[in-house]
Amino acid sequence: MMKVDASQPLSTTDGNSNFSIEQDPVERKNYLKDLWQSWNLIYLTHKYFDEKHWKLAFCSSSFDFLNKYPSTFLCYRTILFFLTTIDLIHGITITHPIQEWAIYFTHLTLLITFFSVLFQFLTTCRVNFFRGDKIVPRPYIQLIHMILIIISLGTGLVVSLVFWSIIYNPLIPAYYPKIIFDHGVLWLLVFIDIFLFTRLPIYMIDCVPLMIFAFLYGLFTILIFIFKLNLSKNRIGYVYQAFDLRQSPLRVIMQISFFIFLLPIGIIFLLWNFFRLRRSIDVKITNTKQESNENIVV
Repeated sequence: MMKVDASQPLSTTDGNSNFSIEQDPVERKNYLKDLWQSWNLIYLTHKYFDEKHWKLAFCSSSFDFLNKYPSTFLCYRTILFFLTTIDLIHGITITHPIQEWAIYFTHLTLLITFFSVLFQFLTTCRVNFFRGDKIVPRPYIQLIHMILIIISLGTGLVVSLVFWSIIYNPLIPAYYPKIIFDHGVLWLLVFIDIFLFTRLPIYMIDCVPLMIFAFLYGLFTILIFIFKLNLSKNRIGYVYQAFDLRQSPLRVIMQISFFIFLLPIGIIFLLWNFFRLRRSIDVKITNTKQESNENIVV
């Protein structure tokens, strides 16, 4: 069982950095002020915790009822890890030629998600089964873990929204279960993990890693066009038709620019609002507890 006192009031920062587990749990902030402050660069550069807050950040919940069942964290992440692993291996093995698998944005999202889920699984195992002074990963390991979570949540949401709003055709009688899983179900499972089973915040500045990932994929798309690479069947110089520079270069450049610069901000804004709502719930619970304690003292 996890030896984490998840019921204790949280400090807004840990002992080694200015990075918050949750924004101030005893104060409600103005929405616009909160939005502006979430662009602070420190929330991107100081994503690590000391021993006490590391456990609370990754293996406790803002919802008190979940903290009463600590084994739930390990069970959920074990199941999620095996589902993601099976999905990843199955997707790679059924793709021919094999290099075609790695060029699609959905598959790269799945790969990032796999590593994110792996980190979550290993972190939970570490909290449950390891003891000692060296249990906390080094700051750069925690930073990689957080970046993987951000990219996984962001790109997974992009894949889900694009598929169900643009690609999905209700006239097609059936889709493979794997397609449904990769284009929505997996993202939902990961979102549940981060939203319910961690106290990790999302800030607007977190759009930067998402922008970098989108930029690298956009650059990859342009290089495919320049060198007329044939990495996919019957597709020379492009992967997705929306990014085929041969058809309408100006329109495609605008779409790539939107994909790199505007879409990540919009996606993180949606996630920021979801997680801000979670903080508001946590604030309400915390304030209620404090008022009750004050009444008892009086």
